[in-house]
Amino acid sequence: MNNINLRSKLLVIVILTLIIFTALGAGAEVSAQEEITLGYFPNITHAPAIVGVSEGIFIEQMNGITIKTKIFPNGSLFMDALATGQIDLGYVGPGPAINRYLQGADVKALASASTGGTVLVTRKDFKYNSVKDLEDKIIATPALGCTHDLLFRQLIKEHNLNTNRRGGTIDHRAQKPATMVGLFATGQLDAAVVSEPWAARMEADLDSKVVVNWDQMPWEGKLPAALVVSSNDFIEKNPELINNFLKAHQQVINYINNNPVESSKIIQKEIKNITRQELSLNIIERSMKRTNITSELDGEIVQNLADLSAELGFIKGNSSLRGFIE
Repeated sequence: MNNINLRSKLLVIVILTLIIFTALGAGAEVSAQEEITLGYFPNITHAPAIVGVSEGIFIEQMNGITIKTKIFPNGSLFMDALATGQIDLGYVGPGPAINRYLQGADVKALASASTGGTVLVTRKDFKYNSVKDLEDKIIATPALGCTHDLLFRQLIKEHNLNTNRRGGTIDHRAQKPATMVGLFATGQLDAAVVSEPWAARMEADLDSKVVVNWDQMPWEGKLPAALVVSSNDFIEKNPELINNFLKAHQQVINYINNNPVESSKIIQKEIKNITRQELSLNIIERSMKRTNITSELDGEIVQNLADLSAELGFIKGNSSLRGFIE
């Protein structure tokens, strides 16, 4: 009888122990996935992030996971945040993601968010007939080695031109888009390669002219303007979460493409909430027409961008992106 009682007590202890460990294990698994932080920019090319967050589409697809957001002014700060675990995934231009990957950072591209969205714009009194007319002129890009800058370099390369930094005659300068507006107005800048909505703003405020549209830019405008990225570590630990997020991402893209007017209103509202600056609906709609919202990602074009960056000296060493696209 005593042996039976002893065995019964031991059995109860074993069962309780299993229950406790199972509960602890389940709790740990849930806590690892109950909340994520999403990073993005208040840009037209990040429209899927803006609309997906605003309309709760990500939350609907993510099985109740809490989604926190973090807004960034540039790709460098975004990549720093991804590397230090401040964000789990998000939207960023291909240039910063490629550069960090080739420097050994843990980053993978999961999908495109948009292509196009970048144009060549000139001031209103610039007599432009072809890219050749940029010779001996002052041209600006937002930064050296950024995606817009590389598109500009490829554009002039295709017409056997070069910048004064590389023995050519084009006076190339790095300027923030907000500064470009003033330089256009005072005649100190002839042309610029910028992303939307800056080109549309320059058209509206300065009568500037878009002379090379998004689909006339290098690679026929198919270069990603924004990528969905995460770290390999986060992807491997949360495959179902990533899968659900990408489903939501595609759902948002379908919504934007099927509801362009409503989407433009959402983007206008959210950009104002984030930046405290209101863009007219006309500027938003014009910008959206020059931006292709898509999840399709052409790996060959992305590799071409990396090779160009290496050729220009922005990337040191091997430019192979093998393993970069998930």
